[in-house]
Amino acid sequence: ESEASGDSFDSRRDGSSAGGSSSRSDVSELDGEGSEGYRPGGYHPVRLGDVFHARYTVVEKLGWGHFSTVWACRDAETGGLVALKVQKSASHYADAALDEIDLLRHARRVADEESTAFAAAGGVAGADDDPSAASSRVVRLLDHFEHAGPNGRHVCMVFEMLGVNLLSVIRKSEYHGLPVDAVRAMTKRA
Repeated sequence: ESEASGDSFDSRRDGSSAGGSSSRSDVSELDGEGSEGYRPGGYHPVRLGDVFHARYTVVEKLGWGHFSTVWACRDAETGGLVALKVQKSASHYADAALDEIDLLRHARRVADEESTAFAAAGGVAGADDDPSAASSRVVRLLDHFEHAGPNGRHVCMVFEMLGVNLLSVIRKSEYHGLPVDAVRAMTKRA
């Protein structure tokens, strides 16, 4: 993991800057967060093809919330997909993001230590009391860094990609909810 630092990288596929114009569609404001959040202290304007931390290329918007937007990115080092969470830049959002990073790192450390101790004590993998099952339910924080943009400095967190984009599933149902069997199937895999 990289430590949150003052490093930032704002490379655009087309060479434009974060505040510059581009012929590519800005998808940051789609899907409901609205344009009022795109101001100093708020969301970072993200475009498809943007590269974060000289490593993560934005390929799709996954969603948004009051604190952040989340993007599917291609990791240049592994070739795989990751989820990039870009926090709003106001100090209280940055503080919340740093707390989230600390919490996730602690939860992962505890889960890994319990799994190691269980295996060392002769525990049987896959048994009901195997803590690795619980460990697999803690999302993996793969990286974190700060990114400078027109609305401030944003704490960014990179997570493993967990599965289907739930928002797209909800859209396909035309916002009428999901069949109980589909929900059961999704939660059983978790």
